[in-house]
Amino acid sequence: MPAEVITIASLKGGVGKTTSSYALCAAAAAVGLRVIAIDLDPTGGLSNALERAKRSVTVIDVLHGRVTLREALIDHPLGIRTVVSHRSLNDESPSKEQLDEMLVDVRDDCDIILLDTHPHEPSLVGPMGAADRIVIPTALDILSLRAAALTVGLAQQLEVLDRIRGIVVTNAKRPLSRITDSLLNGLTLSGLAFETVLWYSPGWVVATSGRGELPDEELLTESKMLLREVATRPSPTEALRQFVGMAQGRRPKPAGAVTP
Repeated sequence: MPAEVITIASLKGGVGKTTSSYALCAAAAAVGLRVIAIDLDPTGGLSNALERAKRSVTVIDVLHGRVTLREALIDHPLGIRTVVSHRSLNDESPSKEQLDEMLVDVRDDCDIILLDTHPHEPSLVGPMGAADRIVIPTALDILSLRAAALTVGLAQQLEVLDRIRGIVVTNAKRPLSRITDSLLNGLTLSGLAFETVLWYSPGWVVATSGRGELPDEELLTESKMLLREVATRPSPTEALRQFVGMAQGRRPKPAGAVTP
């Protein structure tokens, strides 16, 4: 069965994209799935987390046809195969067609292909179009939530809204303030948020340090829960539409309301 492509997408940096990507990769590898992680963010956060030895071959070489993806992949001790990002992705946004052509080489010999992305609208179009499932990370602040809503709006424009599995809350610190607790409850009650929260802890710093270490037991448990939800959760399509509407200043219609 061909691998499923999971795209981690947000129009804002600093919301936990690398954390979410690493969590899903580590969880999938830990349960015996064959994982390929592709870092399409020119800042290279996921590359830095997974890369043990520097390589001159990057994802740009694959996109330009100088090597195949299979030839460019390197092994990580967690059992993840990855290809290194490159800063020129700042100026070059791979299309859905380019990504499909790149991935066809490996889709039959892995279970999950994860795409980490650049928080820039033109850079999200291709990875979201190529995805089977989309995960949107957010922190618990108004700017991050607005970016999440705008990312959902982009998915709606691209007609891939049904591929979004939910919004994952990352790097939330315990105890929550009254405001952040209210925001988390709102996301959860609306059906938008995954049940799993990737709570901030120093363990995530160690896990994403590039030293080839698994997350500790608590973090790995969180990661496996998130992976299970991504695999089984239906798309909350109506809640996503309302989320976009609220971000655009429209109030959701009450149930049963008739449009005049």
